[in-house]
This record gives sequence, C-alpha cells and structure tokens, in this order.
Amino acid sequence: MRPTDRLSGNSEKWEPSTVTENSDIRRVGIWGGTFDPVHIGHLLIAQQALEQLNLQRILWIPAATAPHVQLKNAVDSNHRLQMVQLATAGNPGFIVDQRELRRGGNSYTVETLAELHAESPSIEWILLIGADSLSNLSQWREPTRICQMAQLVVVARGGQSPPDLGLLNQFLPETKSLLQLAMDHQLKIPQIEISSTDIRQRVLQGRSIRYMVPAAVEAYIRAHGLYRDDAS
Repeated sequence: MRPTDRLSGNSEKWEPSTVTENSDIRRVGIWGGTFDPVHIGHLLIAQQALEQLNLQRILWIPAATAPHVQLKNAVDSNHRLQMVQLATAGNPGFIVDQRELRRGGNSYTVETLAELHAESPSIEWILLIGADSLSNLSQWREPTRICQMAQLVVVARGGQSPPDLGLLNQFLPETKSLLQLAMDHQLKIPQIEISSTDIRQRVLQGRSIRYMVPAAVEAYIRAHGLYRDDAS
C-alpha cells in the first residue's frame, strides 16, 4: 500500500487541470527539501510565503535524494512523505507533490521546474530558497535555467547573514539581475532555532521534540521508531 492510500486528508497532488478549474491560481510557490523530518519551522516558512508573496498554493516537494546534502540516519522516503502529509493536512493552501520521490535518484530542481512548466505554462512559479542554498547556487545543475524558469525568493531567517551576491555573480554573471531580484523579494521569517538535524539528535538521545514538530509527526516518529540507532 502506498502512503497516499493510507492518508486522505491532504493526498492531493498538483494537477494541470487545477489551473482551468480555479482561475485564481496564478502564483504557486515551490518548497522543496528532504524534510527529514518536517518541523514547525518548515510550516511557518510555507505559511508566511502564502501570505507575504500573495501565493494561491504552496507545492511541498520532498526530495528523493538531495545532491548536496549528506544525512546520517536518513529515513526511508515513504516515512518522510507521510510525515509531510501529516504536517500539512487540513491546510487548503498546501499540496504535497511526489514527483521527485517517484523519479528517484538525485532530485534536481531544474528537472522539476521543467516538468511543472510543461504541465502548467501559465503559472508563475516562485521558488523558495534559503540564503545558504542561494550562496551555493552555482553548484546546482543548470542554475541559469533555474533562474529563468522561476522567480527565486530568499528565505531570510532572523540572524542569518545574507549571501554574497558579488561572489555569486562571478560564477553566474548572466543571472545577475535575477539574483538581485531574489534578494529584493526576501521572505521575512522570525528567528526560530529548530532544525531537522537537531530533532534527529534529540530523538536519538531520548529527549523531547514536543512543539518542535506537529503532534501528528511526533506520534508518527515514536510509533515507527524513527531516528534511533537501528531505525534507518
């Protein structure tokens, strides 16, 4: 049985027909990551993006394998998917899209954007990207094409230093104006000291993660024994 067969609350996926059926859907945010596990900070960013950027939907896209992320005790993708579905259940603005998990292997943003563009060419795609990820954009696959297919918006967490655009422009001079636009349209997020890494470590040490993740996600982690020595 697939994860979506067991979960009905938010198993909706992105369908091109949604655009014609709901004419108000013209700006859609893309929020990708490993979500290992998804936590309150991820949810806050997505909700703030809906409100601050005037988006009609946020596509949550769990990665199969993130090329530039090395995880210890990484859990199976089905567990990560179910936790995202549990966390986003009940919010009509959130859609969990499984395309990268189904594709398997390394998950490249440029491939996902190309698919979304082909399916829904009239949509304005807004790619949410952390300041740390923007600093490393030159290492991504086809970064120039990414900037051409989506408007990048930097998630500016409180206390985090902005990326050095001068250095980045040396590697991607053709996207200088687009990168500056990303910095000009920052998403302002309060400083919240929560990370997936810390959550995994706390579980491993037997410490509480209450209020760091949604209650349903905490229960799922406990029920399946995730992030313990022999869980992965």
